[in-house]
Amino acid sequence: MAKLKNNNETETVNSFRFNLVGLICFSLFLIAGSALVSCRLFEPKPKEYLFAQSDGLDPDASDKSKSTHTGPWGELLTQSIKLERPTEYISREVQDPEPESWKFTGLNLAQLKALLAANGLTPEQIAAQVTPNRLTGQGNTLVFQPDEAFLLALKPETRQQLYGALYGRNVETYMDYPFIFPADSIETIYADNRLQPDDVAMLKQLVYPATNAVRLTDYNLLLRKIPTAPRRAMMAKVLSLQPAMLARICVGPNSDIDKIASYWGHMNNVRFTDMRPMLEALKGLPEGGTVSLMYFLPPFARARLYTYPLPAQPGDPEMDCHWSTFNFSNIEPDNRYNNPEYTVNYIQKNFYRIDGPSLYGDVILFANDHNEIKHSAVFLADDLAFTKYGNNYRQPWMIVRIADMQTMYPSLKPMFYRKKTN
Repeated sequence: MAKLKNNNETETVNSFRFNLVGLICFSLFLIAGSALVSCRLFEPKPKEYLFAQSDGLDPDASDKSKSTHTGPWGELLTQSIKLERPTEYISREVQDPEPESWKFTGLNLAQLKALLAANGLTPEQIAAQVTPNRLTGQGNTLVFQPDEAFLLALKPETRQQLYGALYGRNVETYMDYPFIFPADSIETIYADNRLQPDDVAMLKQLVYPATNAVRLTDYNLLLRKIPTAPRRAMMAKVLSLQPAMLARICVGPNSDIDKIASYWGHMNNVRFTDMRPMLEALKGLPEGGTVSLMYFLPPFARARLYTYPLPAQPGDPEMDCHWSTFNFSNIEPDNRYNNPEYTVNYIQKNFYRIDGPSLYGDVILFANDHNEIKHSAVFLADDLAFTKYGNNYRQPWMIVRIADMQTMYPSLKPMFYRKKTN
């Protein structure tokens, strides 16, 4: 490069002087530079950042498992999940499944036959099954061991009628706590490629219809008809799938932390003061963020959520729905809630009935036509509740949708209660 003077020599200008090789290189440089500028000018702009994306849970129209709900609780981001029992909790029970044993307390032989006849069994079936070699007496209890071939031959409508009539009588564990599959979820189970076709065919033979769902009561029979322990274990895992919900509180730059505190902070043993710094920090981020609903649960519920209890040992409490509901905000569990009489008296003394749940901590009770409470749960927010199905170790503690809980107990009516203030 040389500095040249123009004719009047009053100013200087910069100029380039090239040989042939230099000219070629310079031309290539200009072409590359133009291409780079064009890319910068015409490349798509970055997508606007949504604060709910901060943990990968941005709800979009194509993902039906995720949604957001705004209310006095703030903004909830929810996602549907399915929980599956750990293999370690299954291996033992599938090794040698026991034959069916039905216990009828307070019935004599004639009453037992009348009960079976009134609920779907023919006189021929009763005569062939209710025989001395299949009956034993234990005090005021008759123990009946049905034949395997008889159970396999039952039609779905007969299972529906018979097992529905025996539900709640403490006849057998799976009579009172059958597997209940919403109509869409059973198809998912049938299509699970971890199951063998023969095992799926046996499952289809043993399930029977219920309101908006199908049920399985002959669980042990199903396991016995599966030839190997690994296949039985896989069937048990797949059948254990439980629909549940993940939930997070969304905090954006414009979120009202005091409003969130007024909803979630009144629960016993929930110290909102400890959570406020984290929420304020999220609010201070340019796009905000989300925090798990677990942080807003008292220690009892937080420690158990999405986990399975260990198999009960002698003297252990029955960790059923009522024990879980009324210990929700306790530091130490109160095992008196295993006593139905105590629990009913506690509800009558400390709660009053409301038309529908709207406050964190409201209680949802499911009762039969005789006003006997068969299930309970704690209302959290929107349509979410904390609960555990049944009193056995096969069921986890979960956050569920109230509508899904109703599907589990289609014949029961929900009632709603709120704790009295002092």
